[in-house]
Amino acid sequence: MIDLEEFTHKYWGLLSHHAYRLTGSILDAEDITQETMLRVVEMGPSIENIENHHEWLHVAATEAAMGMMHKPIPVDEFDLPDLIQTTGAGADPGSRPVGGEAGWPGATLDFLFPLQYMAPEQRAVVVLRDGFEDGDRVAADALHVTIQEVFKIAGEAEKTRAAVRKRWGAVVPFVPLADDEKTGKVFDRFLEVFRMKDAVLLQQLVWKNAEMVLGPDRTTGQDFVAKELSALSKGMGARLKFDPVWLNGCRGVLISNWRERSSEWLRMALGLILCNEREVRALKWYLDGHILRKIQVDET
Repeated sequence: MIDLEEFTHKYWGLLSHHAYRLTGSILDAEDITQETMLRVVEMGPSIENIENHHEWLHVAATEAAMGMMHKPIPVDEFDLPDLIQTTGAGADPGSRPVGGEAGWPGATLDFLFPLQYMAPEQRAVVVLRDGFEDGDRVAADALHVTIQEVFKIAGEAEKTRAAVRKRWGAVVPFVPLADDEKTGKVFDRFLEVFRMKDAVLLQQLVWKNAEMVLGPDRTTGQDFVAKELSALSKGMGARLKFDPVWLNGCRGVLISNWRERSSEWLRMALGLILCNEREVRALKWYLDGHILRKIQVDET
């Protein structure tokens, strides 16, 4: 008889990873994983009759995710999936968030970013094709369609990916970034200038196509981003904490300060990634920091 506790421990992380790639959302992935495991519990002893638990669970999780995936966003709108802090380049599925919390393996940004522009069935096909050697058959089972229909969905997904790459390739890297000595020096230089709160120096380091998001407004341009970063740093006061992190396989920085009479850190800025040996790109900044739900930062 299957030990449910051992079964859950074995597959929970894998399903979380799969559901996160499908939805781009940490919270939705949690719900999907829980729903799939509840289905296992409800099946009771009959779960033993399933020959391939790994495949069955991924099909079941995909079925659960189909009703929870958000509508695709238009290609001209910029957004990011929830970013998960990882410990190294490439966001190995076995990596753990900094701080030792288990359970949230990452996925590379170049893979996740185009998915949010795809219809749910396209996302499912892309993720299952990437995760299984016989992904077309698995996708057909999960979507309850024929193999020929899977091929058609995959073709449409590739067209969307190409359009997204063309539109946002100057902003979002579509290959994992190297962690080499030169890029490391540029990143350190950016942190140094950010601490100096100097807009002119920041402008020299920020990628010309940088984009910054403040609340519902979207503004682009190197000059605007540099000035806002300078103003943001000045408004954060002296108690700044800089945590270089890896975000979906890209070098980033978590900038925080302590809010008085509060037990939580205020995540003021997020989403810098190193683009090359000379410049940095600002991907997206959230004043509420909600896309880093799983990071725990302690006061030092």
